[in-house]
Amino acid sequence: MNPVAAAPSGLRAAPEEGVPEANFASANGSVARAAEEVIAPDAHPSLGKITRLALGERASGPIFERLEEIARLPYVERVLALPDVHWKEQMEIPSSISIATRDVVVPEFTSAAVNDGMGVVRTSLRERDITPDRLERLFTGINANSAAHFFDTNRYSISGEELRKAATEGAAGLRSRYGFDASVLDCFEDGGRVPDRGDGAVPLGEVVPLPLLSTRFSRSEMGLNFGGNHFLEVQVVDEILDAEVAARWGFERGTVVVMYHLGPGPFGATLLHHYSRRLKLQASRVPLFLLSKFLFHYVQRAGRGDLLKKWNLHFRFNQRTPFDVRSEEGRLVREALAMAINFGYGYRLATLRAILDGLRESISAEVRAELFCDISHNGVAERRTASGIECIARHNACRLEGGAPTIVAGSCDVPSYLGIGSDRIEARLDSYDHGAGHLIEHYRDENRLPTARGVVERFRMTRGRDARIVRHDQAPVRSAEPIERLMECFAQRGMMHPVVRLRPLGNLKN
Repeated sequence: MNPVAAAPSGLRAAPEEGVPEANFASANGSVARAAEEVIAPDAHPSLGKITRLALGERASGPIFERLEEIARLPYVERVLALPDVHWKEQMEIPSSISIATRDVVVPEFTSAAVNDGMGVVRTSLRERDITPDRLERLFTGINANSAAHFFDTNRYSISGEELRKAATEGAAGLRSRYGFDASVLDCFEDGGRVPDRGDGAVPLGEVVPLPLLSTRFSRSEMGLNFGGNHFLEVQVVDEILDAEVAARWGFERGTVVVMYHLGPGPFGATLLHHYSRRLKLQASRVPLFLLSKFLFHYVQRAGRGDLLKKWNLHFRFNQRTPFDVRSEEGRLVREALAMAINFGYGYRLATLRAILDGLRESISAEVRAELFCDISHNGVAERRTASGIECIARHNACRLEGGAPTIVAGSCDVPSYLGIGSDRIEARLDSYDHGAGHLIEHYRDENRLPTARGVVERFRMTRGRDARIVRHDQAPVRSAEPIERLMECFAQRGMMHPVVRLRPLGNLKN
């Protein structure tokens, strides 16, 4: 198959093609229309590829129309829409979905910020050890090492050589830089590095624009960007739902953990913006990227590839750009995705180092802390099968694996959950929501989030050495009902079950 630049076919109104949803009773007695159903009516064979998990709140028509449009593509094998499915502005596809393709990789089927992710650090602290003053010292100490801008070097910045190691080796490439032994890699998906594909190495200079390798832009700001919907949060285990697994994992009621959610840093998205034109790109940056892409594809890579094909693939507003995985262009995009994902693991290793340093320097040198798990929710994973290479793109969705920990985040005032993947997971149910943010906001908008036990200290700070607190307030913890319903849905479908609930104590945004 030759890669083509697919023009958007637009959204079509097809209300009769809506996906029905099954009803089931939730544990609290309310009726929640949730469970997935595979729909394959003869009149619409493409819908047989779509699996929809729902909690009764119907997704908007445009979301289903886009999913149906995607399912009709010949190289798409299946589409999974999760309960928190919604559509963020300036994105080509909805959030909380996964799309499996055969022998084709489509960069727009995931975020340009691949390997955005979350992790949980287990500590020896107890809830009684966490006071507002200690939270302020902890957050201030960690945040003081954040970068005020992309060129601002700090305690956790890396060298040009370390950037190259991170892009090719993932977290392992920065392990020595941040003072960890090899065991930390076991806590990351895939050991913190994209698995070898057996195609042989591609030189960095073939994949990465030289300015991105030679400037401080992509390697100064490391691991401490908690802006947007990202956060650093201190939480406490306030409920044990699977005592056996919780004990095996080292959790008991009252255990304090630190959860982080942040992106892969500036390297990955900047790199991938050179391979496709994305909707989420500030207008002010378009001329700069146009020039940089031109220099990369037509100067740095002069003599490689067809000139017109380069323009169609990398410069046009395609909204989806399928690359044959075995073509020269496809291999290049796959390598770029791998390097961006690898760097994301190294970026969050810097976050882990900062958290451990912050705990010992701001609270006590006697605090014991270690990474429990780190999980990505944006990216493309590959799997070789008898019929070819399957590419599974996830957009704000996590990979679901049997026996592996799962993280489902709540909100700054709503508890989160740690779960465990079931032993047998259907291929079409291979992903789960990384959080319940959209569901929670729906509840909030309808005034259905009553207060619960506990309060959370919320901090907002500026970044850099001279950072200051711009807001510190205290908010009541809210009901966990929306995320509980989400976990019930996953348990009913045999995907995962909850192990512990984590109540927020303190939250940092910067």
